[in-house]
Amino acid sequence: MQDFSFDVHIFKEGETYVAYVPALDVSSCGATGEEARWNIRDAGRGFLAASADMGTLDEVLEEAGYEPQG
Repeated sequence: MQDFSFDVHIFKEGETYVAYVPALDVSSCGATGEEARWNIRDAGRGFLAASADMGTLDEVLEEAGYEPQG
């Protein structure tokens, strides 16, 4: 799978740090900001891998504003 970059918003909600990728509408959380950052990477990879397995990756990326190159 190719590498992708997405904006991630991290904020604190109570005692939990939440990481959110608006382009994919994917979120994760952690006890610290760094843990939330690592967890959102895994969540994003899992989401993209599942989309690829289902054959919808191109559609998901297009909706997120990405365009194919080459």
